[in-house]
Amino acid sequence: WVTPGDTISGVFVLDKNNQAPTSMKLVYAVPPKATTKKSDDDEKSDDDDEDSKKDNAYGDLAAKLQEERPDSIPLLLELLSFAKKAPLPKSETDENKWRAQEIEKVKNSMMKANGGPIDEAVLAQYFGLKPPDKSELQEDKEAKKIKKEMDEQKKCLQAALLARASILGKTIAEDEVEDFDSAVKDLKKWVGGITDLADDDDKVSLTILLARHASLCQNKKATAMSILIKGRKDLKVGAYKEITNELIELYKSFGGMEHLIDHANNDIFNRFPVAKQDV
Repeated sequence: WVTPGDTISGVFVLDKNNQAPTSMKLVYAVPPKATTKKSDDDEKSDDDDEDSKKDNAYGDLAAKLQEERPDSIPLLLELLSFAKKAPLPKSETDENKWRAQEIEKVKNSMMKANGGPIDEAVLAQYFGLKPPDKSELQEDKEAKKIKKEMDEQKKCLQAALLARASILGKTIAEDEVEDFDSAVKDLKKWVGGITDLADDDDKVSLTILLARHASLCQNKKATAMSILIKGRKDLKVGAYKEITNELIELYKSFGGMEHLIDHANNDIFNRFPVAKQDV
């Protein structure tokens, strides 16, 4: 019969025969209903559930859009980007294996045989011929349109092959070397070097995976070292630390190179000092 926000008033009397000095007025405001405070685990569970709902919604929308436009390269590139950074589902335990499978799904959906826009044989044939020069493209709108489509398809295929090789090269078990080797060989058919890529992060990824391939699949550790040293010199300043860390791991695989490891660690510290914060 009362609700939060109501006020209840009354009088408390100790002696009915002498009420004036022994009575006290009482006023009570009814408080809001009590709520149970969630623990950190409960809040984390709610966040996980919310993320899961978002991922499911994204997946449903992506599937619908892909059904409507299976040949859309911007959509395929968006799906590839999501496969590279999507949160790991609770049901999965091996992130690299799961992510490699997701990237492979997107790569396969790009192919003409699966309803996608890319016919690798046609693409190879086009780029195997002398491309039209600028004057020819200006005069021939159809040739210009074909070139634009072929360039887009090539970049899309390069992105998918690079993503697949990169994820396979992150943590390579002994029984996975063959898969990594095959992925890099497929990539090399379409990417001759960092100059074939526009994105700086992709250039760094290519440099590192080519070095790992030379070291792990070809047993050419000196070649791997030269790839990393050249990449560190040629690429953006922000890549220096990442490539140097890769060099340190390579030095460790040689044995007896503690002096180079120490020098590289000191180099990173001098170039990227960690500022101490006052507590």
